[in-house]
Amino acid sequence: MFDAVPRSPVTLTKSEGNVGRVHQVAVEEALAELAAASANFGFLLPLEPLLLVYGAGAEADAHDRPNQSLAQARQFAEVLTAESVRLLGPDSTDGPVHRALAELRRSGDPTPDGEAGPDDRSCARRLVRHCFDLGVWYFRLRTGVRDALSFVPPAEWDDAPVGSPHRQVPVREQVTGLATRVALLDEYALMLRRSFDRRAPAETATHAPLKARSALLEAEWRVADLLTESGWVVRDDSDAPHELLVRGVAVRGAAQPGQAAGPDYVLRVDGQPVGTVEVRPRGKDLRAALARPGEADTPSTASAEQRMPYTYATDGVRVLFQNGDDPEPRFREIFSFHQPDTVARWLREAVADPQAPTFRGRVRRRLPDLDDDGCAQSVLRSWQYNAVRAFESSLRRGERRAIVQIAVGGGRAVTAVTVAYRLLRHARARRILFLVDRVDLERQALATFAAYSGPGEDGRKFTESYRVERLSSDVVPSQEVVVSTVQRLHNVLSGGKPASGVRYRPDLPPEFFDLIIADDCHRSVSSRWRALFDYFDAPVLGLTATPTDQALQVFQGNLVSSYTFADAVADGRAVDITIYRIGRLDTRPEWAADTLEELDLDAKETLGHRRSVVSGQALHSALTAFKEGLPSMFPERARPGSGDVSLPKTVVYAADDQHADEVVDAVRAVFGQGLGFCQKVTLKGGSPYRLLSQFRNTAEPRVIVVVDLLTGTDIAPVECLLFLRDVRSSYRYFQMLAVGTRPIASAALRAVTPGASAKTRCVVVDPVGVARHHSGWPSTTRKRGRGRGKDADEAPAPAAAATVDDAEVMERWRSFLRAGNDPARELITGTGGLSEEDVRRLLSWAESLARPPHGLTAERIWSAYERAGVTVSDPRRPRVPKGPVDLLALVRHEAGLEPRPRPYRDQVFDRLDAWIDHQERGGRSFDSDQVWWMEHIADGTAASGHFAAASLDAVPFTLRGGTSGFLRAFGEHGEQGAVRLLDELRSVLA
Repeated sequence: MFDAVPRSPVTLTKSEGNVGRVHQVAVEEALAELAAASANFGFLLPLEPLLLVYGAGAEADAHDRPNQSLAQARQFAEVLTAESVRLLGPDSTDGPVHRALAELRRSGDPTPDGEAGPDDRSCARRLVRHCFDLGVWYFRLRTGVRDALSFVPPAEWDDAPVGSPHRQVPVREQVTGLATRVALLDEYALMLRRSFDRRAPAETATHAPLKARSALLEAEWRVADLLTESGWVVRDDSDAPHELLVRGVAVRGAAQPGQAAGPDYVLRVDGQPVGTVEVRPRGKDLRAALARPGEADTPSTASAEQRMPYTYATDGVRVLFQNGDDPEPRFREIFSFHQPDTVARWLREAVADPQAPTFRGRVRRRLPDLDDDGCAQSVLRSWQYNAVRAFESSLRRGERRAIVQIAVGGGRAVTAVTVAYRLLRHARARRILFLVDRVDLERQALATFAAYSGPGEDGRKFTESYRVERLSSDVVPSQEVVVSTVQRLHNVLSGGKPASGVRYRPDLPPEFFDLIIADDCHRSVSSRWRALFDYFDAPVLGLTATPTDQALQVFQGNLVSSYTFADAVADGRAVDITIYRIGRLDTRPEWAADTLEELDLDAKETLGHRRSVVSGQALHSALTAFKEGLPSMFPERARPGSGDVSLPKTVVYAADDQHADEVVDAVRAVFGQGLGFCQKVTLKGGSPYRLLSQFRNTAEPRVIVVVDLLTGTDIAPVECLLFLRDVRSSYRYFQMLAVGTRPIASAALRAVTPGASAKTRCVVVDPVGVARHHSGWPSTTRKRGRGRGKDADEAPAPAAAATVDDAEVMERWRSFLRAGNDPARELITGTGGLSEEDVRRLLSWAESLARPPHGLTAERIWSAYERAGVTVSDPRRPRVPKGPVDLLALVRHEAGLEPRPRPYRDQVFDRLDAWIDHQERGGRSFDSDQVWWMEHIADGTAASGHFAAASLDAVPFTLRGGTSGFLRAFGEHGEQGAVRLLDELRSVLA
């Protein structure tokens, strides 16, 4: 084993002759006196005298000659670097110690001589402390002893006046004459350095044990940095009590003779021990370090009867943590140590609520069931109810990550806000982070929070009870809910340097949030943003319509609830997809390139792949086929005589910005329309959100050309999607399809698409064969195309079979009714119209039907009766998704009151036709503008079961002036006459 302490501090070579022998005793005496005079470097004398000389020299000159002190510190670093290589071998020049040595060498470069200022003194003093820390590392490496060694600032460093109360009281006054003694050794320093430089490397056999010891010491070095970064003051256990009077102190333990080794650190908050830290070298099993029974309760530096619930194990890179106050405590990996203020708050919460001392404990003991909280009846749809309940169950089990699938249009935002509301109200969550991946979704999230009213709040909005704020790039808000894009959050945690990765930020520490909710989590878990989830020590709820394999992997496969696109179509929350194939066209290959619209790099669509792009003459052929195929896509809209069909709202997917320009020109040329007909909507084009709003709410533009800006966005009036580029990723393809699957009320659709009756499907026009690459939730019914390819000549495929057995659905429905779950008797008999209160009761009743064990929706039940031939619909009117009001006809049918149930919409329009006929027989006529108002009022009544007068100030009525426009249209008998007509119409239609 390597001899840790040499017998003589100085070994002179024979070549130094008699001069060396004469001076050896003098040198030894001078070094001994220097060691006694130095407050901080004397312990290095038995190990390496040169380190003593340079360290004491830097210490002596730091106040009066800081430039000279810097030079001495650099010499200290050079000697220690050479000594560590000699002891550990040339392959050991990595790790925090060697990085600290390199930094010290760079910082120790002296500046030109001149009068020293405060900044120079401050730098010199900091480097002296740096030399001391490295010297302690060297001492422990050589000796294996973890004796407490504390830095003592020399008395000269205290610049406060002698009588000032702020003046430090040094533990030990410096021995006078240190600088003089350093100067006396100048003539011997060169001789000592020559002796050092000729020292032979340590034998290879000694490297292994020293490297093992070095690995542990380097881990401790990293741990001390992590603790300091997190706000802990690192001290040795022999430090004076007055130095420990700060909020958080990490007391370094020391092996005591005759005692078992205690923890490496004991964490003290306000003077009381609260936790322990076990340090292990890299590569060691950290969990094994935490499995030592009983030792955490009997550290040498803490009272045996003091409870310390917080346990950490770390190698300086990974940090494991266990909160002993949690129900069924378990270890989890965290980014860094928790701050002392956080630990102090945990202690206060544990005292205030001993039965539920932690957030996880409050989730388990204080969070009521959804039914007890009233959420199911007043706020949530059945799938939202299932998602919230499943996530809360997962949270109670202690699972840190869970993912919920809710199809586009299923209300993911309301689900997330419900989770946040309940955890804030009942589990006393302190802060919740809501993550989105685009600014427009951030605005939508803020609006959802502002509009949400929880059960038992008497109409009070979420933002009236809890503060909600966006995360800014410079100030971290302290509100209960913080909303941010993943891009902005990553920028905040990377200090504006994304390439440098996520770094610790004291004002946004890992424990800042109690919960993270990530909407569209399939995008935020990409390699670019995934580090955000690893940074925060909080459970994560992921919401997505398309759970990718990558997302499931990040969320540990914990898919707790799933409401798929097929479910949404069956429930009327989405329209189905129909594929219209155009015969094969010549396409050009193109290398895919990253664009400004590309917000995420999907693992399955990497940059640099070749894809098919429709361009040039093929582009005009595709657009012509699309135009001529409209009558076969929408036969119910063909105008009598001509057979033409007005172009529905259409989104075209182009390859890049240049291709989008080409497509815009080609669309205008093929359809013979002007500038307003087709617009490019990309980030490069400017004002994308204004153009999207115009596209959504007005008749023009009819077509927008995008690259990837709309991925994951839904625009309800869209009925056609045209792919002029291939898409390699199935997940991205499905997101692009989701743009057109949101349903829309017939009145709102007609407001922006004249001649439309109802939105029953979204047609995907596919001239590049993109649908061949993907399978999944979209149906693939083929329509006859214009081209000469194989697909163009195929006959339309039959409609897809029902996914649920109709007989089973009808039996479950009848079982529900037999169990006494009928709605109110007056609603069944139909003796009066439906009021707002009646509609609310019906909605609540339908929600109970949708929950387990029945799990049925109005659309699913009506479809079963429809396929069984029980119901009858007016062929003149389009089929629209059925709602709770339609179920009344089926209840009457089962009660024997209605032999042939008819959709509620058909009944409403029959009543409108009868009323208009009665008015006209009485001599009153209506112009086309008045008929428009009446039909849209009927449409609103059919959609919701009741028409509120306030609806006149919503789309589509606002397109004709809202309430003022209605009064103008029916104002021939004055304003009161118009009001009486509206009241009569509402009464007749309901």
